[in-house]
Amino acid sequence: MRLVQRPPLAMPAGQPMPRVTILIPAKDEGERIRDCIQSALDQDYPNFKVIAVNDRSTDNTGQIMDEMARSQPNLTVVHIQEGTLPEGWTGKCNALQNAVKQAEGEYFLFIDSDVVVTKDALMVTVSRVVRNTYDLLSFLPRIEAHGFWEELLIPLAGAGVSTMYVVAMTNKDYLKGTAFANGQYLFIKRSVYEAMGGHARVRDRFCEDVEIARYLKPLGYKVRITWGAEFASVRMYSSLPSIFKGWGRNFYAGSLGKPWRIFGGIGFVLFSCYSVYAALLWAIYRVSHPAMSYDGQYAWLVAAVSHFVIMTSLLMVMYAWSGNRKRMALLFPLSGAMLIGIFCRSLKMCFTGKVEWRGTSYTHRMSGNVADIKP
Repeated sequence: MRLVQRPPLAMPAGQPMPRVTILIPAKDEGERIRDCIQSALDQDYPNFKVIAVNDRSTDNTGQIMDEMARSQPNLTVVHIQEGTLPEGWTGKCNALQNAVKQAEGEYFLFIDSDVVVTKDALMVTVSRVVRNTYDLLSFLPRIEAHGFWEELLIPLAGAGVSTMYVVAMTNKDYLKGTAFANGQYLFIKRSVYEAMGGHARVRDRFCEDVEIARYLKPLGYKVRITWGAEFASVRMYSSLPSIFKGWGRNFYAGSLGKPWRIFGGIGFVLFSCYSVYAALLWAIYRVSHPAMSYDGQYAWLVAAVSHFVIMTSLLMVMYAWSGNRKRMALLFPLSGAMLIGIFCRSLKMCFTGKVEWRGTSYTHRMSGNVADIKP
């Protein structure tokens, strides 16, 4: 999954730099949106423009965008008015579908409003996509954590998504039914985007990024996902309630509103992770109350300690990959229980069909197959 690196790959001989439009949808992101847009405008790529979309914000998001646009000729602002969200659409899909109408060039880069990119991110992306003829390339950014709960839970939830949806297998073309993309940083060829019908194809999805990848890959398009921690960072949620709400929605949407993978996630945490503590207690009991004359009672202790060391080591690697402290892995008894709580919130959404996100309440049920949706 390490497909991008510095320095960027050389463009093919005679290949001009293709025109790219960066599209940034935002709703009530006044605290973060300036940094996001500025990082997009600061790209060292020679041929691009930026479109920022104010999606029905009730804070100062729109004012900040307009202020920046007055001094940035490369920035266009689109305002989506309250009360204009079509039935059956999510806010993000509707915002991007409207913004794309003003987009130029051969490629689109969709960036979430809480993401900050490095100056060479676009150059690195374009060079890799052109050299390898990818149709879609998506990054997994570095996760910023500015508080205890963020650092403890968000990397673990991200690892849960990666495991439940076997994210790495996206890069195997022969596995047509396994695909994943991350809308925080999603680069796509314009002709491919238009051929699928744009965001209208996934208009009712809460994880439209994943569904775009799932739609394109079986059709033979080259869909790729890569570690992008060196080129992009994101602060996803800034409070414990927003972590539960946001990741609950992510697990619900990624499973298409069906509970089976979520039940699988709960089962995995309980039986493959928490079982280590049950084994350790049983081992202590057996050592204290040996039932046999030989040393077999120590087998449980060896198994429990080995289980704990392997599990904790893998958790440490996961926290390090996300850019957080390894020692947070030692708090898994707490983080694991809270992850199960997030899963339970997702299950509630599965059974009720009610989702609230960014101040909008949705009650529509996602259709079963995006291929059946007419754009």
